[in-house]
Amino acid sequence: MSGNLWMFSDMLDDEDIEMLKRDFITYYQGADYYGLGLKVFTRMAHEAGAVYKIGKKVLIRREIFEEYLRQVYRKETKATVMTESEAGDVFGKERTMKKGTMIVDEESGRMDIRFGLEEYYGGLHCGECLDVLIDGEWIPTRIEMDDGWYLVGIQTDQLAGLTVRI
Repeated sequence: MSGNLWMFSDMLDDEDIEMLKRDFITYYQGADYYGLGLKVFTRMAHEAGAVYKIGKKVLIRREIFEEYLRQVYRKETKATVMTESEAGDVFGKERTMKKGTMIVDEESGRMDIRFGLEEYYGGLHCGECLDVLIDGEWIPTRIEMDDGWYLVGIQTDQLAGLTVRI
């Protein structure tokens, strides 16, 4: 493996390795890989300036798009550290993330987040992005379903009880 990928090789799956081989991706590939809706991914790719049109073919430069994602993530992380009034001034509206505990909703079979005694997220769906608190550090990830629910890049046998923010 080239670069610093060897340090994260235990966290990569086949989908990640296949994506790393590509410099350009289509709208559908990107929406699927990043766990975003097609319209959201299309809008973000244009905002990032990562869209290349070659005849009728439209490709997204993965490197540019991922740098844009890092910048957006840094802005959102910075917004959670600011006071509410500072965040409102910078982003034009209040921007906070809610912190809670992952639980299993027995009725639906979905993972859910409990924020308080009577306050729940309402059930997580495949591809939803969230942050998980591990060893005092927030790790960005997304939830997926295979034989059971799992978090991409996070190795754990039990999701219920994890502290998350969304």
